Amino acid sequence: MVQLATTPASAVGRGGEATGIISAMTSPATQVSNPFRLAGRVALVTGAGSPDGIGRAIARLFAAAGAAVALVDQDAAGAEANAAAIGDRALGAFADVTRPDSVAEAVTLIEQRLGPVDILLNNAGITRSTPLWETSLEEFDTVLAINLRGGFVCLQAVLPGMMRRGYGRIIWLSSIAGKQGGGVFGTAHYAASKAGVIGLCQSAARQLGPYGITSNAIAPGLVLTGLLPRTGGAEMADRLRQDVERTVPLRRAATAEDVANAALFLASEAASYVTGEIVDVNGGAYFD
Repeated sequence: MVQLATTPASAVGRGGEATGIISAMTSPATQVSNPFRLAGRVALVTGAGSPDGIGRAIARLFAAAGAAVALVDQDAAGAEANAAAIGDRALGAFADVTRPDSVAEAVTLIEQRLGPVDILLNNAGITRSTPLWETSLEEFDTVLAINLRGGFVCLQAVLPGMMRRGYGRIIWLSSIAGKQGGGVFGTAHYAASKAGVIGLCQSAARQLGPYGITSNAIAPGLVLTGLLPRTGGAEMADRLRQDVERTVPLRRAATAEDVANAALFLASEAASYVTGEIVDVNGGAYFD
């Protein structure tokens, strides 16, 4: 840790400039610890079965930072393949986040194999491009069940243990769509689900802070994964990418690794005094 050195009056030059404010500047032996290490932590990442998705990127980065990682998805084979690529301290498991019994079963397996869950990354989600006037009630319910209710189900499964231990990191995947009513790809039901994630995240932050648990969300813009081509087709995905490259201040879409970097910060001790925040990872497409 870098510590501030006391600065006697004799060390202050003309104009009030200090000549020796930070001890690390003058002490070669001082070392700064790495606050982004997750050694000894167990992370559960949902929606981690895709070969090119955000969940996979986050799980890989958490593992590289020293965490044991459980990759959970309805696509159990995909989650297991991604876990195998990470190594011995990773586990792939099936879970349907809309079903509390399925999630509870997965959490039990994770705790038996890896240990109690310290970090929950609610990434599981789907998107649809159906216009508001064509959206069926069934489709509306499906999107909210996975994107919003699913995160709550997962939180309920790990929360008792976190509260007992007095420690936890909850990280939610929201979206720029939840702040501006869609506008990138997903329409009304997707935007509603991601706006709901923000409300749930911040309510959790208020209520769980006294238990040593933080709750934060990430709101990406367009992210280059395989989800868009699979959902809306390659032509639509390419058009959206070109639109972003033309209009976003940083002139590119996000990668899954951009989102993973933000997640690592929120999971780490560097963010121990950060809660209730919605971190924009959108290249400047939206400011608030």
